Amino acid sequence: MQYQQHYHGAIWTNHAIDRMRGRGLSQEWAYETFAHADTTLKGKESGTLEYVKRYNQYQVTVIAKQNERREWIIISAWIDPPMPGSIDTGKKEAYKKYQNASFWGKLFITLRKQIGI
Repeated sequence: MQYQQHYHGAIWTNHAIDRMRGRGLSQEWAYETFAHADTTLKGKESGTLEYVKRYNQYQVTVIAKQNERREWIIISAWIDPPMPGSIDTGKKEAYKKYQNASFWGKLFITLRKQIGI
């Protein structure tokens, strides 16, 4: 998938593009969520808005804010449930494995994660 820094009049941060790429979320779906959200909420950070839209079984969330020049900045975006094969799927599977492990298994998993193997 091709991602652009300037897309449909909004500025997309490197963070947002990295998150979309890692999560298998298209920039078109993220933009459609931003432009035609089912729900808009006040974001956790001051000045941000959270846009949410459903696509069949998926829910896409986009975090955005306006800068001092009134340009829209897309800060982050994600999809739930995660797309198969995405970074989030791997994290979810690793978390389930950790939760189901014994004490020694959890200790071993933690040590492996700490030393990076």
